[in-house]
Amino acid sequence: MISANQREMRKEQLRRAMGEARDKTLRLLDFVPDEFLKVRVHDFYSPVGWHFGHIGMTEEFWVCGEALGLPPRDSDLTFLFANLPDNPKDNRIHLPSRDEIAAYLESTRCEALEMLDRTDLDSPNALIANGYAWDFALQHECQHQETICELLQLIHMEMDVKAVIDKIPPHNPKIRDTEMVSIPGGKFLMGSNTPSGYDNEQREHEIVVDGFEMDRTPVTASQWAGFMLDGGYERKELWSEAGWNWRQRESASAPEYWRRGGVNLGFSYYGPRGRRSIHNNEPVSSISWFEADAYARWAGKRLPTEAEWEYAARFDPASGRSRNYPWGDEQATPDRACFGVLEWQPAPVGDRPAGASAFGVLDLAGGVWEWTSTPFLPYPGFEAYPYDGYSKDHMDGNHFVCRGGSWATSATILRSSFRNWYVPTYRQGFLGLRCARG
Repeated sequence: MISANQREMRKEQLRRAMGEARDKTLRLLDFVPDEFLKVRVHDFYSPVGWHFGHIGMTEEFWVCGEALGLPPRDSDLTFLFANLPDNPKDNRIHLPSRDEIAAYLESTRCEALEMLDRTDLDSPNALIANGYAWDFALQHECQHQETICELLQLIHMEMDVKAVIDKIPPHNPKIRDTEMVSIPGGKFLMGSNTPSGYDNEQREHEIVVDGFEMDRTPVTASQWAGFMLDGGYERKELWSEAGWNWRQRESASAPEYWRRGGVNLGFSYYGPRGRRSIHNNEPVSSISWFEADAYARWAGKRLPTEAEWEYAARFDPASGRSRNYPWGDEQATPDRACFGVLEWQPAPVGDRPAGASAFGVLDLAGGVWEWTSTPFLPYPGFEAYPYDGYSKDHMDGNHFVCRGGSWATSATILRSSFRNWYVPTYRQGFLGLRCARG
């Protein structure tokens, strides 16, 4: 049982975090061009406007509906903004106006906060206890903020598709080898027992990791250009059979948003705010698992396993315990990680030494998500909660785990136990890699 003072402190924590997240969501809405609000720009995604309404619907559904048993304020909008098989993505183009979407977000938020004020969080109902439903909706909103950034990237590429692209050939960049960190083997507690953690992070369990080496920083854009100049996309021996078939089918010859023309590498990049130059030392972004796997082979290395990645990020050999974040248990700050849409692009690798893990590995939080070699599968004792569709339905062996977060990931979900996952063909997100050996 928690005291009345602790309950009020928890409510205030939730109010503040929800307010900060909503301010960011509304700022992102302002960046969406009117002509793209209700348009699907990629087969994988719903229209960007739908994601804003879905944030409000999800908050109302879990807080007011599932936790407290209240009916929806508007059944039609609840259905329209729901992620359901009988509401396919092509149906989600029939959206209300920008102002109406913003009003829906406001009305559902007011109801959620009113219920927070009126509800005793010391409850046997697991959705209410310690504000679980509110926290779940908050993390969900933060995840969709990153999805919205991904869609803004696609929108700017679509807007600029007819732009004249300078025929500047890529030059030989100055490629620096990535320093590798030798990480001794050991035992550690992988996963999390934190109530606010997602079901796929639970439960905490002991894992033995053999000694290995890991890149101190993620693979950079200039290093990726070296892979390209060495014929990496044309050399079949570097690719798995499925990867080579994908590369041929997609005619892939560069990361998803790279286009010819630009300074430094001879390429430019379509970001969420438009086309920009690529920094030689920024982490490569928007690559599929197949591409990451091929690069690792080219470099004479491999992708790390999920357990190796979390061990390198979390374990502190001095204390013998797993940290919440690479640097410790304190939440992310800008001097430790590039996150939270603070800069609209990843920082150069190694730029945040204060964020080093206990082993001295850098950039394990924020920047770009990092592919691992591990399929997304349940931990021992896994129990789907609060519904099968979030994690369980994707634990089919066809998705691979990504770790670490990106420049668009909120501090709320930047913890080192957080698991992301995608199919190996997906590369529209802020996805990069670092390599391992041994």
